[in-house]
Amino acid sequence: AEIIDATDNYVMPGFIDMHTHIDDFIGKYYLSDTYTTASEIALKNGITTLFTFITQKNDNTLIGELELALEKLDYQRECAHKENKQLCSFAYHLTPTSFDDKSWEEIKLLVEAGFKTFKLYTTYKNSGIYSSYEEIEKILLRLKELNVTTLIHCEDNEFIESVDIKNVNLSDPYSHTILRPKEAEIKAIEKILDIAKRTQANIHVVHVSTEEGARLIDEYCKNYSNVTCETCPQYLFLDDEKLKTPGGHRWICSPPLRDKENAEKMRSMAIHNFFEVYATDHCSFLKKDKDNFAGDIRDVPNGLPGIGALPDLIFGLYKEITDEILVNISQKLSTNPAKITGLFPMKGAVLKNADADLVILDINGNVHDIVSSESNSYETYFGYKSRLNILNVITKGCLAK
Repeated sequence: AEIIDATDNYVMPGFIDMHTHIDDFIGKYYLSDTYTTASEIALKNGITTLFTFITQKNDNTLIGELELALEKLDYQRECAHKENKQLCSFAYHLTPTSFDDKSWEEIKLLVEAGFKTFKLYTTYKNSGIYSSYEEIEKILLRLKELNVTTLIHCEDNEFIESVDIKNVNLSDPYSHTILRPKEAEIKAIEKILDIAKRTQANIHVVHVSTEEGARLIDEYCKNYSNVTCETCPQYLFLDDEKLKTPGGHRWICSPPLRDKENAEKMRSMAIHNFFEVYATDHCSFLKKDKDNFAGDIRDVPNGLPGIGALPDLIFGLYKEITDEILVNISQKLSTNPAKITGLFPMKGAVLKNADADLVILDINGNVHDIVSSESNSYETYFGYKSRLNILNVITKGCLAK
């Protein structure tokens, strides 16, 4: 037997990042992280499971898109195995774009096969993934019958399209905050919560970026239990001043970074348990692709690298890590994501017969730089430091190498 000495350290269930974009096209650009590079940075940081997305394209079925993704994943697992390495666990949220009778039969088959989460968008009409609120309500009523959870991206498309761009400097990265204002998120969350109340379908609101949006969800959850939400480190530790710096376009993401006061309030809300989950919305592009725009920031691919920064930043929320706080962090990085996505108790817990996904960590280790991604990308949290040291990571009973 191989013995790992964890004396004076902590053993926790492996972390889960339930919101990443990996090894796929976003618009016209291919993401810079493959399953392999995403897994490498994940396992270095105690993340043993990554969720990413399968989005139905107009010329393919949802099952067809899933098969393509699994082929890529299987090939990269095989390559890793030949090098005596492991990849972390991967799982998928499904985004259908067709809802005719044939498509619903396909959705039912996928649920029977074990897929428990779907995703809908209240924006991105030009990308073909937008659904109106009326459509979302109808879809949720049918998905409720299948006992699944629906992730929803909340930015009101009509509000975004109403923004007058006549006096907006489209070469200025800061203008992204004007094009996608916080009011768009707040309005969408209000409407989705109304739908949640009527349908009582299970809903998970992704990447909440505003104090107002978080408070709306918190108020709703005082009376109902069918809605959960997440926020991301960029909305806790970064603010829109980043967009004013040289190369500020590299911090363009959607929803946009908000003002400094909002970030401060979001950190306080995080500490006071307004969010069930922390996830990254990791969406990493090559530098050359991020920089490839000719004076119009609407051409900049939206997204930030973040997988490698997740545990460091969440532990960094707290001045002192008590046992109670450790349990709280474990719930939001492990247990809650597993429960929301249907993986619990196989993941998100240290239990007999569960997957042996474990992380051994020192919460007061050597100071080091936070690194967001292993790919040929750019650093989201340049200059940020951490004392969290990940000592060993075990994935499905095997020591990660």
